[in-house]
Amino acid sequence: MYLGPELKGVVRHNQIFSYNPEDVIEKACQRNPLAKHLFVDMEDIVAKKKELHTEGSLLNLTFRKILKQEVDHGRL
Repeated sequence: MYLGPELKGVVRHNQIFSYNPEDVIEKACQRNPLAKHLFVDMEDIVAKKKELHTEGSLLNLTFRKILKQEVDHGRL
């Protein structure tokens, strides 16, 4: 599952994959290398969503940084 902000034309917020999305991860990382941290296994989803909403955590800071870059580049 991708927990990051939408990367238009690449991946949507909260997109769930029924396969290993290596090609999607590669495209997302080409856009922003930090995106790799926001692809998580479904068995870890509860802990990762909690971390995402915890101010100052790695996932929280990564989400915010990617979101800011997307907004700054006019993609959102």
